[in-house]
Amino acid sequence: MALAIAAVLGASFGMAPQGAEDLSQWSHRVWDAALADDLAKVESLLLNAPKGEGDAAHALETAIATHRSSSALNDADRLAQIAKREKDLAVAMKDRDITAALVHAVNMKFLMGNALWRQWLAGTDAVALESMALEEREKALADRDLLLAQEILFRHKALHDGIDTDEFKALDRALDDLNKRVTLIAEFAPRELHRMRKSQVERLERIARAEGKELPVDDEEFPPYNELFADDWRERIEGITPRLVLQGLRQAASDHVTAAGWKPLMLGGLQSVMLLLETPQLSENFPRLSDPVRVASLKEVVQRVYRSIDAVPADKVGPSAYRAAINEVLATNTTSVELPDEMILREFGEGATSQLSKEYEDDYSEIIWPDNLRRFKQSIEGNFVGVGILIRHNDKREIVIVNPLEGSPASRAGIRPSDKCIAVDDQSTLGWTLNRAVDNITGPVGKSVKLTVRRDGVEKPFEFTLKRESIKMRSVNGWWKQGIDAKGRPEWDWWIDPSAGIAYVRLTSFNEDSFADFMDAVRQMKREHNLNGLILDIRGNPGGLLKSAVSFVNLFVDEGQIVSVQDRNGNLTGEFSAERVRSSLAGLPLVVLVNGQSASASEIVSGSLQVHGAAVVLGDRSFGKGSVQTVQPIQDGSSEAAVKVTTQYYVLPPLQGEEKGRLVHRRAASSDWGVNPDMTVTITPPQSEKSMETRLALDALDEAQLRLTTVDVRPDVNDLISKRLDPQLEMALLLLKARVAGDQERDHLAGLAGSHAAGKAQPQ
Repeated sequence: MALAIAAVLGASFGMAPQGAEDLSQWSHRVWDAALADDLAKVESLLLNAPKGEGDAAHALETAIATHRSSSALNDADRLAQIAKREKDLAVAMKDRDITAALVHAVNMKFLMGNALWRQWLAGTDAVALESMALEEREKALADRDLLLAQEILFRHKALHDGIDTDEFKALDRALDDLNKRVTLIAEFAPRELHRMRKSQVERLERIARAEGKELPVDDEEFPPYNELFADDWRERIEGITPRLVLQGLRQAASDHVTAAGWKPLMLGGLQSVMLLLETPQLSENFPRLSDPVRVASLKEVVQRVYRSIDAVPADKVGPSAYRAAINEVLATNTTSVELPDEMILREFGEGATSQLSKEYEDDYSEIIWPDNLRRFKQSIEGNFVGVGILIRHNDKREIVIVNPLEGSPASRAGIRPSDKCIAVDDQSTLGWTLNRAVDNITGPVGKSVKLTVRRDGVEKPFEFTLKRESIKMRSVNGWWKQGIDAKGRPEWDWWIDPSAGIAYVRLTSFNEDSFADFMDAVRQMKREHNLNGLILDIRGNPGGLLKSAVSFVNLFVDEGQIVSVQDRNGNLTGEFSAERVRSSLAGLPLVVLVNGQSASASEIVSGSLQVHGAAVVLGDRSFGKGSVQTVQPIQDGSSEAAVKVTTQYYVLPPLQGEEKGRLVHRRAASSDWGVNPDMTVTITPPQSEKSMETRLALDALDEAQLRLTTVDVRPDVNDLISKRLDPQLEMALLLLKARVAGDQERDHLAGLAGSHAAGKAQPQ
């Protein structure tokens, strides 16, 4: 693609000769070329645009000239970056710095594009890199540096993503197994995790110093191990019973879209118990795991039960097999390694559902354990009661505020990111788990809570008495945040190009309020200007509610199918169709931006609009999450949990002449998934990083600072385009400028024709 762009940019720039075609005809050819993913033709048309009348046409001329210049610089910059990365890769290989080498290689992949990358991956340099990656991974595992091995595998896998399905799958399986081992250590061996984290931080600091960069860390020195970590595991397993696990697995066995039944769940559960026994680091809290005789005793039972189930036909394995297996494993555990029964049950359940990922590419079915249930409910409801802060632990075990949510009591009071909450209602948070912190900070609407906060660089702690509210998770964002009103609501400028009437909306999720908030924004736009075009940016949007996605599509499509649902047998079991709505925006020129992190509901919206020809979908191929999950509560006495099971797939509307649409879900060995853009425009890793930093800085308004009029200097939002930080956004705007200029030219010519005809009809 870069070569195609370079070839087009070599053409002379000029306007088409008079009479060749008018601006209206030309603009629709540009639009059609974008729909056909013909970037070379789009660029060629842009270089030969006819002149038009009016402000929009003149603004288009200026934009095309700027684009020509920036495209040439982009292409030259891309080639220069590839050359630099190749040199950096060679140096890293010579130094046997495998993490740096893989970083350079992954960046080269993004810069080259898949076609050129396939050629490179077949060469001798790639063979040497992958050989070194395997050697260094094995060395890291031998040195107990699991986080380094994890990092190597993660980056190695990225080399093959979208290129080589078999190799990608093999690396993905290896990474999945390693991730499980690291998770076990994180949950049950905090001292070992601390040792690995310290090694990782020291390695990252060395890399940063070598590259002349500053590494952001919470503290100047990595803190010593905090014994308060040691008992966290008790909260994770509290309330887990054999019957609770049975209910969860019964739901997965009966309802899962694959109809695979109990057998893979049982085998996966037993494999997970084996992994528990083969992770010696866990002896930190469970000393009998260091006794090889005791471990061997339980392993022998697990292996025997595994072989017996593996030998039975799938339709003969049911809940009775689970009861027999778990009873024998737990009985032997009591006389051998003496792990808590709840620990074995949790790992059995985790392994059972993760087997669906291994065999069927389902990363979404899971048991929601009692310790996670409350936060899970909050995440799917989109609103929660509290003071509006996201929290985490740092390495010193302090409760750190990630950020206060916009418009929340915490944000209005002046709480800031990186503040440390040292007390809640005068109780010290020393040693608190995150669940305990959440339980104490949240509470009934209208009731107050006092947070004591320590801020870096300020000697005396702050005290904030905050009244709990129902916190709204905002998902509809505009082009430029002008301010925040008295109720903590953002005040947006929606216009990326006000003179042309082109608006911009960035949608971060599809929750209960997303569509209503979007319609409020549209009404505001129409009060301010004519709405002639819209950029809908759903890059990085992980999805959300199906009904919200359907409403968004229906706004731009007033008839036909929006999305269907397919069961385990490939039958369509449900269909959502468009209905005519009063607020319809059908026919409005629309560009939808997507990338590899646009998933689920984002793919329904972009894919359905694409099929109906209601938008130009621009960017990179989307994530490929097109499955439907149902959530069922499970309970055993006072213990409550839930199970989430993938039961169906989403199907996009069929193209003209087809009987059935395509799935977007990425399944095993599939080379076709997600939403493929109408127009593929790549963005380099440095551009992506810089544009993200700029957008975060633009949106981060401190409400307390606003009242004091001491807001830090924010970037210019137009830097995203003028400084070539976001070529996807730049192309989207250019397409709409061309379309709007053409539409205005058409209306202008129609008006002249009408006036001329009226003049002829008048008596002489």
